[in-house]
Amino acid sequence: MSIYQKPEKRMGAFVLISVLVLVAILSMLALEFSQRSGINLKMAVNHADANKALYYAYGGYQAALTLLKSDTNDFDGPGDFWYGTLPPIPFGEGSISITIEDEKSRFNLRDLITSYGFEDKRRSVMLQRVFRELDIDTSLVDGLVDWQDSDDFELPGGAEDSYYTLLDPPMSPRNAQFLTTGELLLVKGFERDLLFLSPSVRSPSGNEEYSSLRRYITVYGDGKININTAPVVVLLCLSEDMDEFIAEDIVEEREKAAFSKIEDLKNVESVSDTLYDEINGLITVKSNVFRITATGMRGGFAGMITAVVLRDSRGFRVVYYHRSL
Repeated sequence: MSIYQKPEKRMGAFVLISVLVLVAILSMLALEFSQRSGINLKMAVNHADANKALYYAYGGYQAALTLLKSDTNDFDGPGDFWYGTLPPIPFGEGSISITIEDEKSRFNLRDLITSYGFEDKRRSVMLQRVFRELDIDTSLVDGLVDWQDSDDFELPGGAEDSYYTLLDPPMSPRNAQFLTTGELLLVKGFERDLLFLSPSVRSPSGNEEYSSLRRYITVYGDGKININTAPVVVLLCLSEDMDEFIAEDIVEEREKAAFSKIEDLKNVESVSDTLYDEINGLITVKSNVFRITATGMRGGFAGMITAVVLRDSRGFRVVYYHRSL
């Protein structure tokens, strides 16, 4: 059964799935806690609340997987149960929040390098457009290329061994594709504020708020950009001829009805045949890699699970998993 449904049905199904998963997990937690004897009541209560916050998060993670497993559409985007941030669900004395994001809505940093280990200049220009929209120095793209490429030639804005070996402690560039986006913190010119706390800018129409760089980049997927889920910033990187008005027209059309095939993009009046032909090989309407962020709240504690899961014919494979409290 397809899960492309109206919003009210989407929410109802989500709540049902979440409750079923959480009830099972919290029952296990209650049994575990009832068997413990605390040395201090306050410590025991705090410990229980912290544990429950993590269990809430894990329940949300399992609920998110259930939603994704139920998705049988040939396209992914607006209208799917999993799409976007779901409203917080009160549960017991706490709550749970779930966000499911399409990693193909982002630019893949690994595509800056060809399979032969050299710079893919077209992809570099695409990322420069993203940086330009976020008011980030576009020369920093050179550093991302140098970190991954197989040669020792230093690009104008980049760095190779001659720079990294002089650091304290010394290091070397990976000379291979990124494993995580957090690895950017090792690259010349990339500070935490740039990756996580970039100044927000707003599109001229005021329709979308742009935030940190990390929102627009990934290291997962095949590099194709899902036009059903990509934000305006990422749509703009597809072509120099893709202006903000065209990108926002695409967003407006997909909110009415998700694109079920790439050719549907031709139905957007502002998308010319020339532009379509140029970006056709860069885009998709289907995804197979998703980021799940589940947060459980209980007694002042927040437990969070962040995972990236890959969907294939055999089901789901976890490619990244992090738990924090």
